[in-house]
Parts: sequence; structure tokens; C-alpha cells
Amino acid sequence: MDKVRVGVIGVGGHGRGRHLIPYTKLSNVEVVAVADVNQRRAEEVGREFKVKYYTDYMEMIERENPDAVSIVTPTGLHAKVAKDVLSKGVHVLVDKPLGANLSEVVDVVRTAKAKGKVLMVGYWSRFSPALKFGAEAMSLGMVGEPYLAYGYLVRRRGIPGSPTFIDKQLSGGRGALLDIGCYILDNLLSLLNFPRPVTVSGATYTKFGRNPEEVKFNWGSWDPSKFELEDYAVGFIRFENGVSMIIEVGWAANVSHVGEVGIYRVLGNKGGLEGRGHEAVTEMT
Repeated sequence: MDKVRVGVIGVGGHGRGRHLIPYTKLSNVEVVAVADVNQRRAEEVGREFKVKYYTDYMEMIERENPDAVSIVTPTGLHAKVAKDVLSKGVHVLVDKPLGANLSEVVDVVRTAKAKGKVLMVGYWSRFSPALKFGAEAMSLGMVGEPYLAYGYLVRRRGIPGSPTFIDKQLSGGRGALLDIGCYILDNLLSLLNFPRPVTVSGATYTKFGRNPEEVKFNWGSWDPSKFELEDYAVGFIRFENGVSMIIEVGWAANVSHVGEVGIYRVLGNKGGLEGRGHEAVTEMT
């Protein structure tokens, strides 16, 4: 059997640790090249893993002709890079979230369908055994008819200071809601079997990111005077099947728990599910 020839676009900590290294452990995969806009990083990783390296991902695609790529760039670049690569007839695994807004996502999905290529968003949390247990309970009718879903993913203090997350362009123009709120949505939607939304409302807040005193309590460092993203968000969604969903997500909040806590709940007329963990559900009852 021929090996799948793979490239990795973006080889910072996440790209190297969660994509590149796991690929090297698969007997049916050959890593042919890596690409990163940081020339020094691209060269170091290329030499470390003995593969070709590029600073231009399209040059990598043209020269190496991989079967598939992982895209592990900043969020604000996901959709553009994915569309570029798919347009060249290459399968794509793109880190979450797929895009910064609905129009970006629709554009990428249409490109994948037009080219007949596989497009997958890297929600590693979807493979949680606890989440799978919950989905099975739902499919077996143990919850009955669901009517309410609730998701909570909040840190006491955890604003990521890296420009990857808080630069308005690199982040896709969104803060906590796009960065970790997407995990809440994906986890709950997978339990509910992805019903069609009919109305969405919500609110965003910036209560900590602009406060100079908060920098020392969070992750990394940033200029509070230039902080433009939300550090907390709430949302309410109504679905076509009558289910309502409430979500809370925060990089920082005055809560009692330490660290990041995730709570996921689905209520039905016969039973209920409650999961706990973080981005991924680690316990489900």
C-alpha cells in the first residue's frame, strides 16, 4: 500500500507537537515537507525531521505535490490557506475553527466539494470516549426528547498573550468565543446530531484584557491599550427541532474554580447528560 504523502503548514508548538510528530509515528504516512512563514523555524523543524522546508506554502504544494496537508496557522488564516490548498487538488486537515465567519466557512466547503477533496476540521475533542458515550446514549433514546443544551468553558485567568490569539487580524477578529467557544458548540452539536439553527443571539464583553493590572495574572504579555477582542461571551441558540442552547465562554472571569473548567449538559424528557472536562469532555454521567 502506498503511503499518504503529507505536508504541514505552520510548525509552531501546535503544528509540530499535535500534527507533525504524530504523523511520523504512522506507518502509512510519509511527511514530505513543512512550511512556515518564520524562516528560522521552518529550517530548524525541516532539519530536525529531515524533510524539505519552505516559507511559502504554495511553493511547497507546487514542488512537493503532497496528497494532503495539515493547516496549523493562526485562526485568521485558516480559511484562506485551506481554500488555496484545496484549489490545487490537495486534501486538507485544518485546525479548528475552519474560519472566522460563516461566509469564509461556506466558501471553503464549496471549494472542497467542487474539487472532490476531503476537508476535515481538527476538533480533537470529538474523539473523547466520554463524548462518544454521551452520543450513544442520545442515539439509544435514553435522554428522550432533548429540549435544552448548556455549555460552559471558562478560565479564571487565561488570556493568551501571543499575537496568534489576540492580534485582530491573526485571530480572525474574535477572542474567546472563536478560540475556545468553538469547542462548546462542536461538543454539544455532536451530542444533538447537528440540528439546524433558526435564531442566534448573544453578547460579548471585554472586562480584563484592557486592564494593565491583569497582564501579570494571565498567559503571556500584551499591550492592554491595543486589546480589541472579547474576553467573555454568552450566546443563545434556538434550533429547528425546538431545542434551545445556552453557552458561556471566557478567557478570564471572577469565578471560584482555578484553571479552565468545561461543563456540558443536555436535558431531555426522559433523562439528562452532564459532562465535565475542559475543551474535551473527560467525564459524562
